[in-house]
Amino acid sequence: MAARPISVAQTFIGTAAALGMLWFFRPVLVPFVVAFVLAVLVSGLVRWIRERAPHAPSWAVSLLAGLVVIIVASAAIFIMAQGMVEMVGQGPALVSRIDQLIQSTGRAFHLHEELRLSSLIGTVSVPEIAGFILSSVQGLLSGVLLMIVYFGFMLAGRERMSRKMDYIGAPAGRARTIRSVIEHIASDLETYIWVQTITGTILTVSAAVVMLAVGLDNVLFWCVLFFLLTFIPNIGVTVGSIAPALFALLQFPTIWQAVVIFVVIQIVATIVGNMIYPRLQAETQNIDPLATILSLSFWTLLWGLAGAFLAVPLTLMSMMVFAQFDRTRWVAGLLSNDGRPDPVRKP
Repeated sequence: MAARPISVAQTFIGTAAALGMLWFFRPVLVPFVVAFVLAVLVSGLVRWIRERAPHAPSWAVSLLAGLVVIIVASAAIFIMAQGMVEMVGQGPALVSRIDQLIQSTGRAFHLHEELRLSSLIGTVSVPEIAGFILSSVQGLLSGVLLMIVYFGFMLAGRERMSRKMDYIGAPAGRARTIRSVIEHIASDLETYIWVQTITGTILTVSAAVVMLAVGLDNVLFWCVLFFLLTFIPNIGVTVGSIAPALFALLQFPTIWQAVVIFVVIQIVATIVGNMIYPRLQAETQNIDPLATILSLSFWTLLWGLAGAFLAVPLTLMSMMVFAQFDRTRWVAGLLSNDGRPDPVRKP
């Protein structure tokens, strides 16, 4: 009878220690996970190129796919950083416009005392906000450099890693199982990225059209931000439609531009979410919707905004790993949508 409390205590301490390590080593782990997801994306791109050019050298195809992914990711990061710097330069004008909107709101409600921004949130220090944003951009760039290093070594060591997995699983006769699990994880990640890319592109094009139509500034920045936010489940599109709508309130003296941006994006998101996304997704992403929301909250709390982007890929990988051990198979079952998360070990 004494063994069970000890086992529970050990499990609790081990879980707490694992969570602490995930949080403490997040500056290293986040770029590593992003690099792994990009490496999976490169593998899918390599397979797509080989289907259309079967006689092309393997090294050339891998190099081309890697360069395409790096260039696209670097361009997106550059546009994001440039857009944030431009917003820092517009800081005083934005603060003044917010103050005007607050005063107009107070007059609309016939308040006795005039509302001002300083009376609601205190003194706004634009230099402090600018310093915070610029330091965030610097931290992002350092993380990107580390991610590129990881990404390069992963691409260079794909064949060696495959041989290592065979060696690790050989003594227990689990080499085929380990390879199958890794292949299934990679397949699920490829499908998830592919589906999110298609639906995100449709939504981003629609958002770009409406933002250009109303004359919103920094459209390229908002498009890149919106496309990235579509990878955050459940709330990404909503946040991506609210942010440019709020800045439309700051840019224009009237509110119809903000309303049009928000409403059009929401209409397109409803159409895509109910007609296109389910057809593309089908049964490939076997994650319970409630588990998706909980994982989004968990990884966002643990790793911040990067955790929100990586919530679904991390949940997919965790579900496959948990399914391989008897003591954690119940966790994988709870995370799955149909109660059968393991493609290798049939119940």
